Amino acid sequence: MNSYSDGSTPVARQGQEAARLVARQQAVPRSSIGSNIMRPVKHAVKAAGAFSRLHDRIRFDDRRNHRPVLVAMLAGYKAELWPIVMPLFKASLPDSDVCIISPGLYREDLADLCRRHGWSYLSTASNDVSLAQNVCYRLHPGAEMIVKIDEDMFVLPDTIRTLLAEYRDIKNERVMLPGFLAPMIPLNGFCYRHLLTMLGLIDEFESKFGRAQIGTSNLPVHLDPAIAQWIWEHTTPLAKTAATLGRLGRQHLTCPIQFSIGMIVFERAFWESIGYLAVNRRRILSGVNTLGADEAYLCAAAVNASRPAIVTTATIAGHFSFGPQYAPLRSLLAGRPELFGG
Repeated sequence: MNSYSDGSTPVARQGQEAARLVARQQAVPRSSIGSNIMRPVKHAVKAAGAFSRLHDRIRFDDRRNHRPVLVAMLAGYKAELWPIVMPLFKASLPDSDVCIISPGLYREDLADLCRRHGWSYLSTASNDVSLAQNVCYRLHPGAEMIVKIDEDMFVLPDTIRTLLAEYRDIKNERVMLPGFLAPMIPLNGFCYRHLLTMLGLIDEFESKFGRAQIGTSNLPVHLDPAIAQWIWEHTTPLAKTAATLGRLGRQHLTCPIQFSIGMIVFERAFWESIGYLAVNRRRILSGVNTLGADEAYLCAAAVNASRPAIVTTATIAGHFSFGPQYAPLRSLLAGRPELFGG
């Protein structure tokens, strides 16, 4: 009987080929079955995760007009600022849907304010800013552009309109595609050094408070009430500072650190592309404070998508204070309301 170089005979070789064929035939169904089982499981898990990020028990006073721009304000915890903040906010609104969001509470005074101005009011059961925003954005499916603002931001009449126009311009330039765009904010860990330098105030600031270090948190600019007061006193009226920046020429500053998102504009498509804002249900249910989670996730997702945070000097908005500065700044507000537009 003939044999091959490896010593096997034709009959043996045929047997080996048959065995391999059987093995392949047996392997394919097992793999196919496993894939067919796992595919719907993975889909169900993904769908459940998306549902978890987009739904909560809510009370929604619906006054939607289905505009392509949504202006969403997180509010409900700093009512003492509203007498100044809300009129400034109202005067700045473009043609848009407006929704005031209260994570974790319902306030009749806010509901009444929204009723009088024709705004929607959303109250969520969970005190989580990421979840509350996701729910709001889901409820406004026609909003192609989203302006998110906190209740402690002081705006000029053109702040929101300019932000939207600047975003379009930056996108059309096709050099950088923003993750989100923010105005120049004097009391901000990224903006303040740039702003004080542009205004010729950096040497005076550093002689009084030390190095104006750029950072996300735990710096004197976030902790020291004297710094917050000094910055407000030296950068107001905000309209005057905005005019000075305008004379210096528009700049777009790319932010390399986590940005404090007190006021930003972004595309709905970007929010969808990053899987919405991350929601940690375990932390919510256990009562752990999730404040700032939206900021951390959004900034990280923007970097991962090569869509940076950008600050435009074409407009300005004032951030009232960071946590440790709040009580002392309230005293400043009571004594010198003109600094804040009051």
